[in-house]
Amino acid sequence: MQNPTLRMVLFVLCTVPFWTSNLIRMIAWVPFLGRNGILNSALIGMGAIDQPLEFLLFSDFSVILAFVHLYTLFMVVPIFNTMMRIDRRLLEAARDAGAGFWQTLWCVILPLCKPGIGIGSIFVVVLVMGDFATVRLMSGGQSASVGLMISNQIGLMQYPAAAANAVVLLAMVLLLVGAMLRAIDIRKEL
Repeated sequence: MQNPTLRMVLFVLCTVPFWTSNLIRMIAWVPFLGRNGILNSALIGMGAIDQPLEFLLFSDFSVILAFVHLYTLFMVVPIFNTMMRIDRRLLEAARDAGAGFWQTLWCVILPLCKPGIGIGSIFVVVLVMGDFATVRLMSGGQSASVGLMISNQIGLMQYPAAAANAVVLLAMVLLLVGAMLRAIDIRKEL
């Protein structure tokens, strides 16, 4: 996209939903995904289904959907930043060498975006591992996560167990981040 004004407008449009609280954005899914929600009503009205889909809300599906909705921007921004730094002459050279769209994407763009993908992955992994509210609200208490377990232990005043689990969670996150840092050199972006 060559027009910087249009690029900026589209980027701002992507960030507008993130100007509200995570909790509000999560709760906004309930009337959409509920048994008598907008999606089920639309599908029944079109005749696509006979009865409401039960798996849409208070399930692992709704937890994953909420995670994607809540943390997409944390992945998109580093990748966007990396893609903006790609020299256009490299794309022209790939086209001149006879590479098609998919070959250019796979052999030129993707390798050059690895630092942005690495930074975004680190952001998302760290945020998701500590998020217990999304799991609690969107699963209806039917799913579990380490963050939710720690939150429950703190609520029950089981501080030693909560502290031990928090240390284990921290160690796991550090190992994941360390593995990502070894796989992708993010110093190019810094």
